This record gives sequence, structure tokens and C-alpha cells, in this order.
Amino acid sequence: MKTTTPTVGTCPVCGAGVARTDVLIEYETDGRPAAYAECPDCRAVVDPLDA
Repeated sequence: MKTTTPTVGTCPVCGAGVARTDVLIEYETDGRPAAYAECPDCRAVVDPLDA
């Protein structure tokens, strides 16, 4: 049985899915959630929630 890791968004640099396990920090700004994560493909530190 294959398990899937839920994604929190996509990498704005390469378009790869970013999983919750890749998130480095989560915080709130102006009452909205924000985060930075390391992309599993291109290794850039990105904001996967900024779509």
C-alpha cells in the first residue's frame, strides 16, 4: 500500500510539490499563515503557500 505525504503547496522556482515534512518554519503575518520550506527537488528555500 502506497502512502502519500500531504503537500502544503508548490515550489515557485521549479513547480515541485512541497510536503509538510519540508517546512522549516511556520508563522502568521497579518493574520494569515505563512511558511518557508526547502524544496525537495531544487533545494531552494521558498514560500510554498504563496500561490
